Amino acid sequence: MNPLSPYRGTIQYIYGNWPAYLLTYLWIVSAVFLMGISLQQGWLGFIPLTLAALLITVYFFLASLWSAHQQFDPGGLRPHHMLFNMGRIHPDETIAVIDLGLRTQAIELARRLLTGQVMVIDVYNPQWTTSRALVRWRSRLPEPPDDPRLTWHVGEFGLLPLPDQSVTAVILCQVLSEFWQEGDRLRLIQEAYRILKPNGRLLLAERTRTGTNWLISGPLTLQLPTDQYWRDLITKAGFHLRTERDLQGVLHCYHAEKLTPEQARQLALELPFEG
Repeated sequence: MNPLSPYRGTIQYIYGNWPAYLLTYLWIVSAVFLMGISLQQGWLGFIPLTLAALLITVYFFLASLWSAHQQFDPGGLRPHHMLFNMGRIHPDETIAVIDLGLRTQAIELARRLLTGQVMVIDVYNPQWTTSRALVRWRSRLPEPPDDPRLTWHVGEFGLLPLPDQSVTAVILCQVLSEFWQEGDRLRLIQEAYRILKPNGRLLLAERTRTGTNWLISGPLTLQLPTDQYWRDLITKAGFHLRTERDLQGVLHCYHAEKLTPEQARQLALELPFEG
């Protein structure tokens, strides 16, 4: 794969999900063949139904490619860069990027730092993150660059390999949804809370149950949590939600902060405080 291709993220996504794309392609070819046979044999009753099924399949096939382009290509929504901007991260900060071993987003974010550090934590575990697409995706990982701004770690969702209050921001870009159990997701956010300094930022992006995602995925969108679900999970972990940003209905971004003890007391008493 060309590392400079503007569609490298989509290509990687197709590779990770190739069984589904192969079956879709075979169905499209079979539907076209069936319509040809029906015309030849005079089975006109089969044509409208087959044509309708074909058009629906092609629509969702193209919609999934558009969604992959928006999520993963350099010319798309670039959610990790949106999170970086929402957190107003300075080029000399030390931040953590919790990843599933895919590396690309962390490498891109490190290029935005000068003297800062990106602590990349791979929390992949086949027992908890069971997606076969993720396994295939990880098999085509880019080599870690020789960049002093990047530090690579392997950890568990329940115990990140960083000390308490050691970073100013934690970025989780489409990571939590790979954990199927809510308790695992909450535990990971709580670990992010532990390693954050007071006033540290949690920056999170996930797909949610929106009208756009209904158009992209159809009934499969029911598997996606609502945006309120992520709000509740963030606040349950102890964070104070600051801002949100919707990215064309494909992804939803959240910026939350770890309050100081004084700020937490003021919030509990419903007193104003400076953010």
